[in-house]
Amino acid sequence: MFIERLSIKNLRNISQADLLLNKKTNVIIGENAAGKTTILEAVDILSRGKSFRTNKTESLVKKGNDELYIGATAGEKRKKLEIHKSKSKTKIVIDGKEEKRQSALAEGLAVQVIHPNSHFLIEGAPAERRAFIDWGLFHVEHQFREEFLKYNKTLRQRNEALKAKDKNQAKWMEELAYLGEKITSMREGYLDALMPHFAYSKDFIMPDYELLFKYDRGWEKGKSLLAALQDKEDIDLDRGYTSRGPQNADLSILLNNEEAHRICSRGQQKLIANIMLLSQSKGFFEVKKFPSIMLVDDLSAELTLEMQEKILERLFETKSQIFLTALNDSVLADILNEMEANVFHVEHGEIAQ
Repeated sequence: MFIERLSIKNLRNISQADLLLNKKTNVIIGENAAGKTTILEAVDILSRGKSFRTNKTESLVKKGNDELYIGATAGEKRKKLEIHKSKSKTKIVIDGKEEKRQSALAEGLAVQVIHPNSHFLIEGAPAERRAFIDWGLFHVEHQFREEFLKYNKTLRQRNEALKAKDKNQAKWMEELAYLGEKITSMREGYLDALMPHFAYSKDFIMPDYELLFKYDRGWEKGKSLLAALQDKEDIDLDRGYTSRGPQNADLSILLNNEEAHRICSRGQQKLIANIMLLSQSKGFFEVKKFPSIMLVDDLSAELTLEMQEKILERLFETKSQIFLTALNDSVLADILNEMEANVFHVEHGEIAQ
């Protein structure tokens, strides 16, 4: 869903704001530390319950207050989405009815973020790349969330038995293997569907490079997951945890047949991350037939103006609702000001439209 109106209270340096948004592009301009990124954080918190900048609620709530509030009117049906968040409690309300699950908000607001630390998608831990894949599956594959939760519950049960040296842990293996194979099949199918988008974006943004993506499912090739678990059963009992399965999966990224995280500059890593995130957004629209939301913070960081323009062009092709930040006197701000967009000027937490 797109967001039509966004309300913010007591988030960082913003005491109160009520923004009427453009369904396509929203440009947020201001100096450093003015509060530009805070608007992007508000959208992220509304969707995921946390900010891409921090997991600590206490650093998000404006000093002198106990909780923050973010509300939105979203989609063609103008759903009312609200989140109240304090250090000890999160309250979620949809159309006046309190919900227990953060996913009730995330299901409707599919938010992706391009920010100065997006390179972690390339050089960070495998969990970063698994989260990238699972975000897409959560939003486009109806069964994925249920199967993923079942798998993790079964994994916890087996790991608890392994830690207790309980040989009855074997009873969890068949269920774990069955669920793990299902999750892996969904992940592989999702990545296969993204490959044409990866290729298109790569040719547009990095035409002089060969870029390959290979999925490592988390256990040995040529084996079923059940066989892999049985082979490592004694080792797992000794270590106290399950050593094979989709919880260990990774997405290998190769640039000119070399591991990207080993040879790429920070700028190149950001370009690859942009290719991945933009491709995912495009794929989302093709499946769901409604826009995701793309938050783009400080696009100019370590990227040339030519590259920024290429990424912007591809960004607009995703048909997402877009939020972009830019410094007052930047060339990027001048470019964005010329577009059909809602423009917000931020100064010391005050927002003018």
